[in-house]
Amino acid sequence: MLETRLAFLGASGRIGRLLRGAEPASQDPRMVWQFRDEVPAAAQGFVWSDFAYPAPLIAAHRKVPFRAVLVFSGAAQAGDKRDPEAMQANVTLVDQAITAAAQAGIPRVLVASSSAVYGAGKGRPFRETDPHDPVNAYGAAKVAMEALALRRAAEEGLDICALRIGNVAGADMLIGNAMARADGDVPLALDVFPDGAGPRRSYIGPQKLLNVLKTLADCEGRLPACLNLAGTRPVEMNALLEAAQVPWQARPQTDPGHQNITLDCTALAKLCPGVDLDASSEDIIDDWQSCLERK
Repeated sequence: MLETRLAFLGASGRIGRLLRGAEPASQDPRMVWQFRDEVPAAAQGFVWSDFAYPAPLIAAHRKVPFRAVLVFSGAAQAGDKRDPEAMQANVTLVDQAITAAAQAGIPRVLVASSSAVYGAGKGRPFRETDPHDPVNAYGAAKVAMEALALRRAAEEGLDICALRIGNVAGADMLIGNAMARADGDVPLALDVFPDGAGPRRSYIGPQKLLNVLKTLADCEGRLPACLNLAGTRPVEMNALLEAAQVPWQARPQTDPGHQNITLDCTALAKLCPGVDLDASSEDIIDDWQSCLERK
């Protein structure tokens, strides 16, 4: 059978860097990483500086065929998530990537969306059928991107799935920034609610995410138009900080409305039966730290 690879767009982003750290230990190293400037010496990748011109993806696909394109490029990390103009890149880049995939003849596109499309917590895990209710321009841009992907899939005959990703350990605002923000004399402050626990969120480690992406890329038949992506067991943020050995102090919070913002990942688990999505806080931190060691 013809050997195939997966094209990952956004190798220099937060998630991309973590997944590149996870790939060396993978039993199935098939990722080909897209960079905007130059390919690092140890990476298998290609340069594609401007998505408006599809030729680099087409050329890379001809060299080693891609089974799927994974679109994780978006607005700059420093972009203001409240600024609609800055967040428009999350729509434009996906549109351009889909055009390139269609012209290259790559049948499947996995697009990084976000749990931000759901908005604030509703007291139960969000399901894919729940309505959109974003609270900022970032979430609104992801909603617009999903609508675009659905339309382009019908127009181009492509299998496009929007992945509503929860929190990726190391690329999130808590763990990703904890080491830089925590001070030996001033511990990190974390909301703690009346039940004594911190915020509960849906997380996934980088290695587990890599396994999920490869499994979805290989699935037979069409994927759903959207899919929640995280571990099946929500975790408490205080437990994550303790597992990472980050000093923290409680900041009493009496409003329980923001404590539970989680995803129902039942559909994902059915599509990925070979991936253990039931991870504890310790498992998630171990996953993240092992990727850092190999970067």
